[in-house]
Amino acid sequence: MADSVGEREQHALIHAGLARSAEREGRAADALASYDAALHELADSDERELVATIMRRKGNVHLHRGETAEAERLYRESLRLCESSACISGIASAYNCLASVAQRHGDLAEAEHLYRRAAQAADAAGETRLTGMVQQNLAILASMRGDWDAARCAYEQSLAAFDAIGDEEASSWVISNLGRLHADRGDLRQAEECFERARTIASARGDTLIEGVAEQNRAELLIAAGRFDEAAEACARALSLASRRGDRLRRAETLKLRARIERERRDYDAAIATIAEACELAAAVEDKILEAELLCEAGTLWQLRGERSVAGAVWSEALATFTKAGARHAASETEARITGNDA
Repeated sequence: MADSVGEREQHALIHAGLARSAEREGRAADALASYDAALHELADSDERELVATIMRRKGNVHLHRGETAEAERLYRESLRLCESSACISGIASAYNCLASVAQRHGDLAEAEHLYRRAAQAADAAGETRLTGMVQQNLAILASMRGDWDAARCAYEQSLAAFDAIGDEEASSWVISNLGRLHADRGDLRQAEECFERARTIASARGDTLIEGVAEQNRAELLIAAGRFDEAAEACARALSLASRRGDRLRRAETLKLRARIERERRDYDAAIATIAEACELAAAVEDKILEAELLCEAGTLWQLRGERSVAGAVWSEALATFTKAGARHAASETEARITGNDA
């Protein structure tokens, strides 16, 4: 007679596999349903590590959809299960996930603390892929603080880890983020090469999330180069991919870019309406840094319309968020805007 518990665990793994496929294809609702089915199969299972893993993956879907509170709940339950079974790799993964929640809330100090704990646990567990993920996240934090050298070093460590295990999906994330770093440093040619490489890898794999992020990053680069028609096309593709996924966070980020294009075209009314829509989405997904970035864009629009006092008030609100979060590079840029406006 077949082991019913073993059969249920096999069924759970099948459901989890279907969920991962749905994630890559941008079918978030199907992914959540499959993860729920997997957890249902494991309701009476002693396989706490497997349950914790599925909880984290389900949490990731919620995080990408902007459902931060639900993601955090699942991550904390995953951590509890891993701690109860002394699963070091699972503890490392849970810390990494919880750090991403802290980062979204704008608490960069707490995010770094949790990423460091995740890095130590991942190293102790010999988890090469997880080490690469944590290094990438530390690189993003360094970029937000304007520490370009530390960011590049962490990205290179991350990419080396993923290349060592042949993980194309994870490598495409790092390549896209390296492109952003090159763009921030003014190397637009290398940035565009990175974005196109990441987009090509993602498209070949049917990974709509990374493809959309690459399109979004490329749009930002094209705006910086003054190629607004091409940027608008890239924004439209990124928005389409985000909408298909039900991804409110990526939609808000891309609307921020579309507003910038509308501003450059002097269509201020359209830009203000776009910013308002993006602000609603950013608030819904609880992304404090993005909300502050949108306020900065709104301030610029008000300044261009001759409302300097409104612009100053909006920028001051954004500066308070950046300063509290420890986003030094963004804070410095916002201070410069306020100073110029006052002058």
